[in-house]
Amino acid sequence: MESLPIDRGGLPIMVPKGEFFIFKTTNISSTAANVLKQQMLSIGGECAVSKFVATCSVKESPVILMGTRRHFLRLIESLKNQYFGLGKFREELIEFFEDIKENKVFRVAEKEFDLSKKTIIMGILNVTPDSFSDGGRYLNVNRAIEAALQMEQEGADIIDIGGESTRPGADPISIETEQSRVMPVIEGIQKHSKISLSIDTVKSKVAEEALKNGVSLVNDISGLNFDEEMANIVSKHRASVVLMHIKGNPKNMQENPKYENLVDEILYSLSSSVERALNVGIEKDKILIDPGIGFGKEWKDNYIILRYLKEFKSLGFPILVGPSRKSFIGNLLDLPVQERVEGSLAAVCCAIMNGANIIRVHDVKETVRAAKVADAIVGRV
Repeated sequence: MESLPIDRGGLPIMVPKGEFFIFKTTNISSTAANVLKQQMLSIGGECAVSKFVATCSVKESPVILMGTRRHFLRLIESLKNQYFGLGKFREELIEFFEDIKENKVFRVAEKEFDLSKKTIIMGILNVTPDSFSDGGRYLNVNRAIEAALQMEQEGADIIDIGGESTRPGADPISIETEQSRVMPVIEGIQKHSKISLSIDTVKSKVAEEALKNGVSLVNDISGLNFDEEMANIVSKHRASVVLMHIKGNPKNMQENPKYENLVDEILYSLSSSVERALNVGIEKDKILIDPGIGFGKEWKDNYIILRYLKEFKSLGFPILVGPSRKSFIGNLLDLPVQERVEGSLAAVCCAIMNGANIIRVHDVKETVRAAKVADAIVGRV
């Protein structure tokens, strides 16, 4: 509209009429669902409920509301004095429209990443003997440091260092073993570079040692759920955090993972992780969410996640996606780990087109190039 010779004063009135939203919720009483349907229809929106709501022959119903921002603002106003639990529902709607204003900046220590300008690339550095893709490759400290510096030269913005394999079926290791793998590498990288460093761990003691020694980002595959002290440690050090979804744990996560509603369940879990992070004082612009590609999902589930990635924007936080070389690509293409670069790049571009802000990968040089093209298509240049 800004390209048209229109009265600029009319933009605030017209824009809300052109933004369309779909809001889904569950466990609404039939009485409340009836009220919502009538209210939404009366203002020109739409509301889908169970066909049994009209006769109240079911106790509860899922509800899908559809309308422009203007419709929802009018609905929020109309629910001010309603009963049947709709006061709480109104608060959830208000919170939804506040959260949907996605952070455009992600902060790691003193560094600010402008997410409107480019996709952030996180390079993977596994200093483990048994990771699925590069296990054993970087056990030598000097070789690991060289790999990190090479990824920085190729365009990585962040290096994610992991000392414990989280591949399917992996056994946990001790805190001491994990620290002995990652700390020399962390210290060595910092002698040569100022690149932002991330620690990939679920252990608060490992995270704290890393945070005391220059790391500013914790990548927790459990979404703060495996170690009850992790949230407090991240907050204490004013660090940034990646909150990932996982079903189960690395040892058992691929033992027939099933979902009634894949995206809804991941959203609910991530929402709980976000709430925990905010409650202990982790700053909003230091939080990333990750739907957990390959972590407790059947291989076809990962394609559904990428297809509906935009739905995770409803939480109001930047999205990190890590599809690199994973088995959902290998299963589709029937290729071993080292031959999944093209499939990984296709997943990366799809993720960017559907709203991903940060991509975690092994193949940095190729991903930086692909992401630059995808960024140009979505207008991030």
